[in-house]
Amino acid sequence: MIDLEGLPLPLEAPPRGSCVRVERPEAGLALLFLDPPHRRMTVFDVPLLADLERALAELAQDSALRALVITGKEPLSFAAGADVDTIAGITDPELASKFARAGQALFQRIHRLSRGGGGRVFVVAAVGGPVPGGACEIALACDRILLAEHPKSRIGLPEVLLGIIPAWGGSQRLPRRIGVPAALGAILTGKLHAPRQALKLGLVDRLVPPEYLVAKACEIALGRLACPYRGRTGMRKALIDRNPLATSFIAAQAREKVMGETHGNYPAPLAAIPLVARAPRRALEQGLA
Repeated sequence: MIDLEGLPLPLEAPPRGSCVRVERPEAGLALLFLDPPHRRMTVFDVPLLADLERALAELAQDSALRALVITGKEPLSFAAGADVDTIAGITDPELASKFARAGQALFQRIHRLSRGGGGRVFVVAAVGGPVPGGACEIALACDRILLAEHPKSRIGLPEVLLGIIPAWGGSQRLPRRIGVPAALGAILTGKLHAPRQALKLGLVDRLVPPEYLVAKACEIALGRLACPYRGRTGMRKALIDRNPLATSFIAAQAREKVMGETHGNYPAPLAAIPLVARAPRRALEQGLA
């Protein structure tokens, strides 16, 4: 079990098990909804993380499960990332590490359940609206990412703008998906990408009208509808992302640019650079350690 003891709780604690809803519309398929009753906008706080752990444990025990869709309470309301009140309430470095490890462990369970992580389940993230930080990181742990094509949709990793780095796997999974140079650009600027930008970048695999988001995700998860992976693959990725000389050069350029803009006064982007640059050359578990 993940260790959440000592982490700040919301003022209104919801009933146990109420933050995550699982539906099974047909054999072999499960829909996992992030739907905390105490939040108008979903955020990853302690109750949600605890309920997500219980739901994932039950799904992992289901030998008949072959397809899983992870989505939000509404097509344009997935999640707003980690709860900023929880982060602000953490003053002990050990509790900060505990919060980071909890998210990492949960998203790793999704990864290990997925086909991409060697599991038996095809996992699709069906997201929309603002998808920042931890919300983007849970999507990156899935086999495919579908984004609602709507002006309200934005996806990315803006953590450095808050003075922190992506701690729930984003610094490792994003460079694996879109390559080191593009991942450094995305993480160091903290940019949230509009749907067409995200698709071009390879951050998402398909854009879907909001009203069809979950239905299309189910078809893709069940293998009834093709959805090619849009992340980078092939020789160019191998030549750059797995070449220590190439990534060291790219990292040095990124560091020089950050120092020129910040004069070293903002440590978060500087700390993110080596993590992102080394990610494709390290085992995922090693990068998360």
